[in-house]
Amino acid sequence: MRRTGSAAAALFLLTAFLFAGKTPSVAQATDTLPLILGEDGNPVPGSIVSLQKVNLGGVGQWILIRGRDRTKPVLLVLHGGPGYSMMPWVDMFQPDELEEHFVVVHWDQRGAGKSFSSALTAEDFAIDVFVDDTLELAGLLTRRFSQEKIFLTGVSWGSALGFLTLKRDSSPFRAFIAVSERVDWNRSQMMGFEWVRAEAAARNNAEAMQAIAEIEPFDPAQAADVGLKNRLVEVFGGGEFHTEGRWQGYLDYALEGRSPYYREAEIRNYMRGIVTSQGFVLPQSLDYNLLEDFPEADIPVHFISGAEDWQTPVALVEEYVEALKAPDKSLTIIQDTGHNVPLDAPRAWARTLIRIADEVAVR
Repeated sequence: MRRTGSAAAALFLLTAFLFAGKTPSVAQATDTLPLILGEDGNPVPGSIVSLQKVNLGGVGQWILIRGRDRTKPVLLVLHGGPGYSMMPWVDMFQPDELEEHFVVVHWDQRGAGKSFSSALTAEDFAIDVFVDDTLELAGLLTRRFSQEKIFLTGVSWGSALGFLTLKRDSSPFRAFIAVSERVDWNRSQMMGFEWVRAEAAARNNAEAMQAIAEIEPFDPAQAADVGLKNRLVEVFGGGEFHTEGRWQGYLDYALEGRSPYYREAEIRNYMRGIVTSQGFVLPQSLDYNLLEDFPEADIPVHFISGAEDWQTPVALVEEYVEALKAPDKSLTIIQDTGHNVPLDAPRAWARTLIRIADEVAVR
């Protein structure tokens, strides 16, 4: 059986794990990082490549900044999960054209990836604290790059964090681009369950049908029910990756220690960060419902979804886009793409972000 998406991620991270207070800003040496080079092979004047630890809410957290021109608009990327940092694979999925149009900032949120710390407690993982961190980081970036407002995008959990941040304070942001947005925890989980049940029947998969029968009636608040549903979503091709072999490339890259942004110890801690983050954050998310709690935005809000995504079904995103009141809004559906749009369809993801930013700039 081919393993993809969340199931494969868990397998990889567990394999990597087996093998392998207030914090001031600390930078990792730039001579170990891949710089942005011109045709002459030298670093492009005015470009920026920076990997540093910053203090957000009294907790040390890592940010990676890459841009060909440091005067371009800042794009802050909120990773999914919670706990699923994108930073190890930036050089694999982030096209040069994105760094030509933006100063791109990847942030390992508290407890995730490079920002993992065993000293963090349940209180450190309150969702409101993540919102605090997001706004503090946005302020840091606006000051550092002398920009009144920046672009914000988030993937899955990062999309939810983006909306929760806008609800608190949208003033630091020019626009928000929500990728793989869940919209409604309960309805999205039920839709995914109904899809896997239909797929199991259509494929006459007796093992899957038996497993499904054992958890009926499905309860979106039960971790075991959601976990089984998620595994079957992956099995039937509606999960993180739709592109055949895509995940294997990321897997090999990480296991071979090729990421310039992560040290061996940080790879070993990656799984610990996911387990800790999800254990504390997901129970706080069961009442998440944008249709009820975020009916109107005061900045442009745009959406990107993978057509094959049954973790956060496109039909529910379409319903929310129709209902949302915003100065400007759109939904881009990327064909032959799963839930993890940036890693499954990197170029389409990047070009959609660039197009949206260009449209915002001329309005």
